[in-house]
Amino acid sequence: MVFLGLSNSALQLDEGADTFISSTILKYGFPYHQDEKVYTMEEGIVRDDKLFIYRTWFPYYLQASSLFLLGKTTFAARLPFALSGVISAIALYFFTLKLTKKKSIAFLATLFLVSSVPALIYFRTARYVGLPILLTIFLLYSYITIFEKKRWNPWPLTLISIVYFHTMYVAFAGVILGVMIHFYINRKSTTKKNYKLVAQAAIVTAIFTSPWLWFNFAIFEKVPEFYLSASDQIDTTNWRFLKHLAGFLFQLNNYTFPLVLLPLLLITSLRPYRNEIQLCLFCIAGLLFVSLLHTIPLQQYVAGSFPLWCILLALLIMEGFSSPIIRYAISTTLIFTNLIHIGPLLSVKEVLKANPKWLSKSSYMMNISKPFIREVKLKSVFYKHLFEISNTYKGPLDEIVAFLKTHGKPEDSCYIDSERESLNFYTKMKVISRNNLKVAEAPDWIVLRGNDRNPIEGNSPSPTAKILREIL
Repeated sequence: MVFLGLSNSALQLDEGADTFISSTILKYGFPYHQDEKVYTMEEGIVRDDKLFIYRTWFPYYLQASSLFLLGKTTFAARLPFALSGVISAIALYFFTLKLTKKKSIAFLATLFLVSSVPALIYFRTARYVGLPILLTIFLLYSYITIFEKKRWNPWPLTLISIVYFHTMYVAFAGVILGVMIHFYINRKSTTKKNYKLVAQAAIVTAIFTSPWLWFNFAIFEKVPEFYLSASDQIDTTNWRFLKHLAGFLFQLNNYTFPLVLLPLLLITSLRPYRNEIQLCLFCIAGLLFVSLLHTIPLQQYVAGSFPLWCILLALLIMEGFSSPIIRYAISTTLIFTNLIHIGPLLSVKEVLKANPKWLSKSSYMMNISKPFIREVKLKSVFYKHLFEISNTYKGPLDEIVAFLKTHGKPEDSCYIDSERESLNFYTKMKVISRNNLKVAEAPDWIVLRGNDRNPIEGNSPSPTAKILREIL
């Protein structure tokens, strides 16, 4: 499913930005925020030379390799991440099999992953967001071998840890935190010789990762400042951690693991798998804990936990219920409906809808009640996604690109108020920034997607709106 219609639509906003960063590697050997025609993610610029240190580099070099080998196409931009989805499914099967020694559990866990709509979306996206799913599986597979009655090889875990850090270091920190807690609790289950090897792996990993934290330390302060200046809805109080946790759990409950089933992990039939369940839960908890530091609780930040939730679901169903009919019924319901996921929340939704005056007393409650009411709805998320990717969809950007490729030239200049990186990717036009927009040097093309259209039509006094009105 990750390859179905993979290149049907143009690269969207964040995809275009990340793909542009990768394309600068092909030009300069290193990732930069801008070249001679376009720029991106100004909020992450902390160096005078515009070197890109907003995020770690591994995903960008991976994507740049695909663009180099296959050309600068939509398919090439998304291919590495789609392949990571295929590898993730295979890896999850063998990891779960090694962890539980049950083929049925391994198969069901894999089935849950390949039918997970958030995972499928991330794997089909030309960005790093799906890679933590694969790297979590690889990291834990290499970790559990430490408990085998033989000399442990630390190099697979070391290498994967380094790659994971340089893919998404916050997610890596969360998963490795869970691993450390699990190892400490179960330290007597391995040999003392392996203790030294663990220390060796930790030292080598630190050598190849910690310099990056010093290298991009300025980012930690600048990016939150950008989000705070862009929205007055960003909470800076200590309550934000609880709010972020609620946001993550709400998304995970709706699309990945129905939290109403969580207490069932304590049933007697699952006691033989206590150690395996602990490993999954510790890593999930660690990932959630460090993800609270993000400014916004986006689900992609905890995507690395998806395979662990799938394992827990498979364990619960295959070992918690002896009847094949019940197993089949629950599995089918989980995949093709969201009844178990959002069923317990339907009554809460009705209460919120019936009390708009109470909600209006707090802007925060108003803001969170809207997505809650929107998301808590019976539907088949999997069917809707399958229908979407089975049919060709052309959005506004596709039509804009087609028009400019027909009527424009690569040497033309263009001002566009959204998705400028994607426009440049397909048309090769020079994109004019707001700061460089001048009446005397008007661009050849002006495309207003909405960010500037409304201010212009509303006679806004903003400098950009004034210049655009004069040009037009």
